[in-house]
Amino acid sequence: MNTRERDLYIVKLLGEKVEGKDSSLNLSYERLGDLGVAFLARAKNLSHVTHLDLSWNEITDVGVQELAKATSLTNLLSLNLDSNRIGCAGARALAQSVHFPSLKMISLTHNRVSDEGALTLVKSANLKNLETLGLELNHIGKTRLTQFPDGTANTHLRLLNLRRNHIGDEALANWLQTGAFAPLNHLNLGWNRIGDPGAMALAKSPLLGKLEKLFLDSNHIGNEGSLAIARSKHLNALTDLYLFDNDFDRESETALLDFRIRLLIKKHLVGSVLNLNGRKMGNKGLAALMRSERLKDVETLLLRNNQIDHRGMRIIAESKNLSGLRSLNLMSNLLGNKGMVLFAEAEGVSNLKILNLENTGILSAGLMALAKSKSLAALEELNLSKNELTGKGIRYLAESGNFRNLKRLVVTDIEMGDAGLRSLAMSEHLSQLEELRVNGNSLTRVGVNLLVRSPNLNKLKTLDLRRNLFREADLNLITGCDRFKNLKELRF
Repeated sequence: MNTRERDLYIVKLLGEKVEGKDSSLNLSYERLGDLGVAFLARAKNLSHVTHLDLSWNEITDVGVQELAKATSLTNLLSLNLDSNRIGCAGARALAQSVHFPSLKMISLTHNRVSDEGALTLVKSANLKNLETLGLELNHIGKTRLTQFPDGTANTHLRLLNLRRNHIGDEALANWLQTGAFAPLNHLNLGWNRIGDPGAMALAKSPLLGKLEKLFLDSNHIGNEGSLAIARSKHLNALTDLYLFDNDFDRESETALLDFRIRLLIKKHLVGSVLNLNGRKMGNKGLAALMRSERLKDVETLLLRNNQIDHRGMRIIAESKNLSGLRSLNLMSNLLGNKGMVLFAEAEGVSNLKILNLENTGILSAGLMALAKSKSLAALEELNLSKNELTGKGIRYLAESGNFRNLKRLVVTDIEMGDAGLRSLAMSEHLSQLEELRVNGNSLTRVGVNLLVRSPNLNKLKTLDLRRNLFREADLNLITGCDRFKNLKELRF
């Protein structure tokens, strides 16, 4: 395509894209160049555009300077300029423009912006609503910063991504001196050249009190720097700290894990309830949690989806800080039968009343271990859903005196069939049940008859039979049974 054909193509393209009046204008990979961006900025009314994507367009500082003059972009909320050839002059043009009062996000990943241009954006008095600034893969830290831009950091700025630049200890110290990180709650410094002095400077900075997420992975931080962070008096808001692929030893790792747990407990302990669902703690994080004396104040502990396996159950079993625990949620961790065998031996959970083991990879042998445990006789609520327990596993449950105090039992989607329901219906140990949920178990009319004829289950108030193989006539058997006329909730 010759130059004239290329120009005609760009004119036609921009005409079609802009005339569509979509609030999102995606022009990525169109190779507009500076002339194309200048035409867009000068010739088109862009007042309807809130999201503009100009990534991979061979744009230089000249093109950004033209874009910064576009008077119709006052409603723009996000601007993507990734993978172009933009340097400090382009960054300054954006920072000094008065035409982006609404802009909340700028992404300049994979460009040529150095410290001066980056700090000009961070401290822009015109980009008053800027919340997110992406500067990954630029030239930050490559040359020494000699001129510090005036002013304070934008108070609305929350996320700053400086990943994969050239930031060493001296450059990081300069950034801290400018106050650029003061408003942030998310700072990404991963894949740079930060060592112990830089990490220590971060730990000592009184301006990082709002920081919630700090990425320092793949740097050169050793024991001195990592311990400084673990002992910091200023990083009190941190909930996520990423330091993997650095140079510290196991002792420092333990200190960092303990530090993270202290922060998590501080933020997520409400009264006697500690909610750590989805925190990806793993067994090492769990070990740090189990070491904490603060656990003695916890009655409800939520650990759903934390990448814990059977080794984590050994850690729980050996903890001395769980005497006050009344409710434990371990849902969606791959604990398996080994985990249940270890958990069954845990003397510290003898006061546990509520236990959630949904989707934890337990088979019938794991349930047998719980049934024989000497520590779980106080349970009042048990959730075993989405485990392949089958009728055999449920028989272990029904025949165990450990579960004589159960008031709520949830065993949905465990493939127990009518044989499993028979065990429940005939169990002498489940006479205290007030709520039974057995949906999704391929139950048939045979199972309904078992419920109706059962000499037990007289205290049931809630019965959930959904997603089974029943018919309307089977429902009539339930509703017509004297034993079940006092049900407050029947789901069929």
